[in-house]
Amino acid sequence: MKNKFISLISLCIIFTCNAQVGISTSNPASTLDIKGSFATPYKAVTATSYSLLNSDQYLDYRGTAAAVWTLPAALASPATFGGRIYEIRNGSNFDITINPSGTERIDVSTTAVNQSAFTIPAGYYATVKNTGLTSGITWVVTLLTTGNGSSANSAGFSTSILGYVPVKTSQRAVPATFGGVSVTERGCKKWSGTGANGHTYCAYQLGGAKNFYDTFTFAKQVGGYISTITSNAERTFIYNNLLSNTTGYSLNNSIWIGYNKVAYPGNSNEFTWITGEDWTIDWTTSPNSTPQNFFATGEPNNSGGTEGSCHIFPTSANSTRQWNDLTGTLTVSGGVGFDQVILEFNED
Repeated sequence: MKNKFISLISLCIIFTCNAQVGISTSNPASTLDIKGSFATPYKAVTATSYSLLNSDQYLDYRGTAAAVWTLPAALASPATFGGRIYEIRNGSNFDITINPSGTERIDVSTTAVNQSAFTIPAGYYATVKNTGLTSGITWVVTLLTTGNGSSANSAGFSTSILGYVPVKTSQRAVPATFGGVSVTERGCKKWSGTGANGHTYCAYQLGGAKNFYDTFTFAKQVGGYISTITSNAERTFIYNNLLSNTTGYSLNNSIWIGYNKVAYPGNSNEFTWITGEDWTIDWTTSPNSTPQNFFATGEPNNSGGTEGSCHIFPTSANSTRQWNDLTGTLTVSGGVGFDQVILEFNED
């Protein structure tokens, strides 16, 4: 027993004195260099209420209802567990809400810091890391992505620019009312086939007109986002399947789209899609190649420096349903209210 104790002390001294430790290698190139496989715990969880343990590392949710999980409370003494990592896969068809302990907070993205919770939608993965702090922001999300490479991560889609993570179409939550007006879902259409993005577009009739900013909030509450129309093909699909009078949706009024002016610090205002997506470029136009947009001539022009929220003209003002920019606080354009909405969802 004495010899074993001495050997253990010797091993500890070696690990302490050497700046680099190697496993299955006598020449470690990093602080810890492992030449071989590396095992961490895997746990499948079906409980809708779960408190993460210090022995957890990779968690795979396979429950049958929406879940609420809680991260462990930060340690005050004798030492924090700064740097601890949890990898979470949502392998269910329901959302997971992740809560820090008590009044602690989590930094989700550059536009969502100091959050009391965040959601991992169905089919998404998240990596969460402890900051080592014992109050305030004790956790950060270092990765939040979907396993479906053809949807939320395609075409430059950025949840950090949008400010939240959209849900699947099947997970949308349509309220009976929003901002004091009624909400009616007219129907949804999925764009599929060759060249399609696989997204689903849903039409809504509101009981009263809403400005761009309220419409953005409505989209976030439902779980989708104000539609972004980045190509002629997408515009044609939306027109034929939602806007046309043959659809039965009667979307003849003013409709906001997700193209808006952003005042970047230290720079002039710039229009951008709310999801960070880019235009499909028409390289055949002369003298300059142009994005495949459908703005009316001279638009968007940020008239008077106050416009910057873009919309589809009502049928009464423009039979082909071209686009224009207006002040985002308006609820009416040309006597026609913004009481109709088209939301986009990346996944079914």
